[in-house]
Amino acid sequence: MCCFSSSSDLAGPNSLHASYFEPMVRTPEDEEFEEADGILADLRQKAETGESDLLWGDCLERSWHDGMLRVTRSYGLGSSSFSVAPVIIHEFPYSAHPCSGVGGTGGLVWRGALALAELLAERHELLANAEVILEIGAGCGLPGLAVAAQLASRGRNAQVILTDGPEAVLENLAANVAANLEQVKPVMLKAERLVWEDFLAGRSPAPVENVDLLIGSDVIWGDRGGLVAEVAMHLVRPGGALVISAQKGREGLDIFQEVLKSARPPDMNGFNLEVKEVSYQGEDFQIFIGFRI
Repeated sequence: MCCFSSSSDLAGPNSLHASYFEPMVRTPEDEEFEEADGILADLRQKAETGESDLLWGDCLERSWHDGMLRVTRSYGLGSSSFSVAPVIIHEFPYSAHPCSGVGGTGGLVWRGALALAELLAERHELLANAEVILEIGAGCGLPGLAVAAQLASRGRNAQVILTDGPEAVLENLAANVAANLEQVKPVMLKAERLVWEDFLAGRSPAPVENVDLLIGSDVIWGDRGGLVAEVAMHLVRPGGALVISAQKGREGLDIFQEVLKSARPPDMNGFNLEVKEVSYQGEDFQIFIGFRI
C-alpha cells in the first residue's frame, strides 16, 4: 500500500492562488481543473498548519526550481505474493492548474494512477504474455514504471513505453524514466511523445504498434472518451489487452465503451470488456479491462 507525505513544503513564495484564475468560457475541462484547484488548496492548508501527512508517496527531496516546486517521491508497489523495488517519481504539483504554464495535470500523481498500478500488481495474468506495454497520457508515469518494476522482478525482457504530449510533461517523464532505468533492467524503458489527435489524423506515427498491453489512468474526461478508444483500436494487436482507470461518472465513459465494443470489418475487431469498480482513498473508480477479439 502506498502512502504520500511531505506536504509541509508545498507552500512557497511562488505558490499559485486559485483567485488569480478567473474562468472565461466554461469548457468540459473546467471540472477537472476545479478538482485540481481543490487539491492544491488542500496542500496549501496543510502546509500552513504544519501537517505533513498526505495520502500517498514517501518524500525523498523537494526544492523550488525556476519558480516551480519540484518533489521527488518513492512509491512502493506490489502485492502480497511478491514485492518489487520502489519506483522513483519526480513531480511538480502546481502544474495541475491550467494557468501554470507547465503541462497541466501531468505533473502530479493522481489516485487513478495508484488504483491502476494496484490492480496491475494484483492481476498478474494481464502481464503474463505482454512484451510490448504502452502507457498513454502517462503524466508522471507511475503505472508504467510500476509495470516495468514488476516485469524486472521476474527477469522479463519486455518493452515499456510511457507517452504523453506536452513538452514539460515529456521532459519530466523522461527524468522519471532515467531515475528508474537501472533498477528495471532487463526491461527496456523509454518515454515518447504521442499526441492522440495527430496520430489518428496521420500527422505523426505512434512510437510503437501491435501493442500487447495498453494502459492509462484518468485519461477519460470531457470529450476524450472516444479519442482514447480510437487510439486503442488502432494500437492494440488482436489478442492484446487494455486496462484503463477512470473516475466513476466521468463524461465520455459511454462513448469510450461503445467504440471499444464496435467491430469494423475486415481488420478492426472490438474488445470484450470487463468493468471493475474500486474505491481508492475515498474516490470511486471504474477500471476497464478489455481483451481484443
